[in-house]
Amino acid sequence: MASVEDLADADPLPVVLAWLMTHPAVVSALGPDRVGAYSIPPYPRLRVTDVPGGTENYDTAEVEVRIKIEALGEMDGSKAELRRLLYLALGALEELPRADPPPAGPVIGSVRPAQGGGFLPEADKRPRYVARATVRCHPNWGA
Repeated sequence: MASVEDLADADPLPVVLAWLMTHPAVVSALGPDRVGAYSIPPYPRLRVTDVPGGTENYDTAEVEVRIKIEALGEMDGSKAELRRLLYLALGALEELPRADPPPAGPVIGSVRPAQGGGFLPEADKRPRYVARATVRCHPNWGA
């Protein structure tokens, strides 16, 4: 049976961010330093955050966390470019469960779409495509 600490340690967001920051296709499309949890220039960039929702199972130590992936662009940026970036990121995330487990952090069991991508501009009218995914993971007891 998992402890509260085990489940709290099973936070997949740092693993997801590290994966996208170093994924060859994402880096090739965006360049370096364009994935993170904040909307800061330069653009285009990916913003990845956790959102409310998900589940914890004390018996299996499995945790499901919902994450939001946003492709953010310049004020005059192309919606089509942002849509392609968003789906590139979602495709990269689907590869994550087959990757070697990280030395620290949770082991990712699956990543699946929870809400398809859609255009939703930021409050300042900056173009943005948004999707959500569910990440299932468990603590990495070998860490």
